[in-house]
Amino acid sequence: MKAVKWFAPRDMRVVDVEKPAPLPHEALIRIESTGVCGSDMHYYEDGRIGKAQITEPLILGHEYAGIVEAVGAEADPGLIGKRVAVEPGIPCLKCEWCRTGHYNVCLDMVFPGGPPHDGAFCEYKTVHADFCFPVPDGMGADEAAMIEPLAVAVHTVELGQLRPGETCAILGLGPIGLLTARIARLSGAVKIIGSDLHDYRVAAGAKHGADFALNAAKEDTVDVIMRETNGRGVDVVFDCARSSDTPTLACKAARPAGRCVLVGISGQEEDPFPVSIARRKELTVQWCRRFRFNFPRSLELIAAGRVDIKSLITHSFPLEQTRDAFELVMNFGDNALKVSVDQ
Repeated sequence: MKAVKWFAPRDMRVVDVEKPAPLPHEALIRIESTGVCGSDMHYYEDGRIGKAQITEPLILGHEYAGIVEAVGAEADPGLIGKRVAVEPGIPCLKCEWCRTGHYNVCLDMVFPGGPPHDGAFCEYKTVHADFCFPVPDGMGADEAAMIEPLAVAVHTVELGQLRPGETCAILGLGPIGLLTARIARLSGAVKIIGSDLHDYRVAAGAKHGADFALNAAKEDTVDVIMRETNGRGVDVVFDCARSSDTPTLACKAARPAGRCVLVGISGQEEDPFPVSIARRKELTVQWCRRFRFNFPRSLELIAAGRVDIKSLITHSFPLEQTRDAFELVMNFGDNALKVSVDQ
């Protein structure tokens, strides 16, 4: 089968690899759509996220959906022929964290597209069948692949404990930030302030749920947030940027006794953190690790028409042009929001 492998920073090539066969508990997925994620970009550009470093050619990609073509002897045969959104991370299901419901921080997690596990920019992939979620009739494969980033946004807002009538700020208006704005609106936020470094993403923020959005390259984010909240600060700040600088901005923009949820991945193993500001305000600072138990509700939100996922998908490339898709995202080209590779 065809796959696209990373060989070195910005060096991706179409190669032939062996088609996988499902183990007894697995499903074989014919991949129809895979999204390009911010964490994919770190690997593409630098070959690493912190200490997680690619040491040999690797297939990237973890936001994917497709048709179940076969299942192993222990898996549900009713999945065959169905389009599924795949929850990519497969935990051990045996450790203390898995048994207590925090499977997203399992130390033995197998996560595709991160070293040493191949991902989904390929034609076929096997996965634990319990992590395959059939999608409603009429939902396209590109939308189904977007369940993964939507699940991140749902988990993000959950962690922020956002309550109806509260205010929030979203730093970074890429796909995760835009989806977080939508979920915050559905959760009852009365004022949502967004910021980004690119004008087209600022405009997208206003379209996808933000009441006010600013270009942080042109205006001071904290000053604007304080102005818009009469000097109070917001109840919750969601840091959805891929930056080492935004955790500090988040703590400055939150009100005293407010909450900050850190979602974005800077790519560094260690980032600076404003301990004094967070302590003096007695902030609750929460990191987000992907999602847990959020795929079913994310599917329901799309099926019910509460979240417009389709409008975020601005570009589609065939598998053979995966590198072009990554270059577009890296360069913020052509007003790209979510870029997918479709087969």
